[in-house]
Amino acid sequence: MTTYNETDRTFDCEPSLTDSQVLAFCRDGYLMLPGVVDDETNQRSCAWLNGELPADPSYMPEGLTIEDLERIRGTHEPSTLLLEQWYIDNVLLNAELAGALRSLLGRHVGLPVLVSKHNTNCPNPAWFWHHDNDYVFGPELNYLEVFYYPRDTPNEMGPTEIVPGSHITRTHLEPEDKGVSTAGPAGTLAIHHQSIYHRKGEATATGVRPMLKYNYWRTVAPERDWIVEPDFDFRTANYGNEVPLPPAPSVNRYVAHMFYWLCGKGDHFRTIGGQAWPCVTENQIGPSYGFDSTEGYRPDWQRKSLDSYER
Repeated sequence: MTTYNETDRTFDCEPSLTDSQVLAFCRDGYLMLPGVVDDETNQRSCAWLNGELPADPSYMPEGLTIEDLERIRGTHEPSTLLLEQWYIDNVLLNAELAGALRSLLGRHVGLPVLVSKHNTNCPNPAWFWHHDNDYVFGPELNYLEVFYYPRDTPNEMGPTEIVPGSHITRTHLEPEDKGVSTAGPAGTLAIHHQSIYHRKGEATATGVRPMLKYNYWRTVAPERDWIVEPDFDFRTANYGNEVPLPPAPSVNRYVAHMFYWLCGKGDHFRTIGGQAWPCVTENQIGPSYGFDSTEGYRPDWQRKSLDSYER
């Protein structure tokens, strides 16, 4: 059951992700929830955005007037949608989304305060590959971006393409290179790391592809309070050994650092480098050396050292 605190606009619920699923997010940087919002809410969202429904805010933010709310609704940042109770209940607090966010951001998750509307008139070519200007590479996960497709968004409608694993390092692709599509039916929600490499995909169909995106926020210190798997072994877990794209360094040290940070152990993370932990492959005849070392290095996420390590 999800509880919503109207005073500070936070929610809490039981986490839904396991150790392995949280680690998979650290590796991939995204999580898809296809078609989880109901059809009535999807249709209502589109009608509200098109001005076909009257505004009915659940409360009036301090300093704003009804005229302000209507002005905001007509912009590319229609954030007054976040005040509609039906939208809060059925989209912002969607049960599958809430459980995943609670797992990754901890208790008392902060709800969005700003919406960006990304409508696309199709057909059109793919956009350029990019990290958003506000990207930050680091182990901390203090907020997550979610986007919402209120209409069916197959590949022909140009959904966002992303590059799994690119949230940990600066990435480069050529225009002809392909990523992973976030296509999905109406009501699809996608959670992703803000710094992931992405672009608007090529659209070959006709019509308008609506999409909304916004951030949820961490309000508590990280700890391992998602669904703990009794047999999960930090020493042998798959932190990923392949780089997403050259010339990035091996990614496992960054993935492990992020996972440890989420467990509340980020300051204690160390690796001795080389083939040592967290490098793990199926061809080993024994466990990797260096696990749980108190001496060694932390990954230099900003690449200030030649070997990408810092003390």
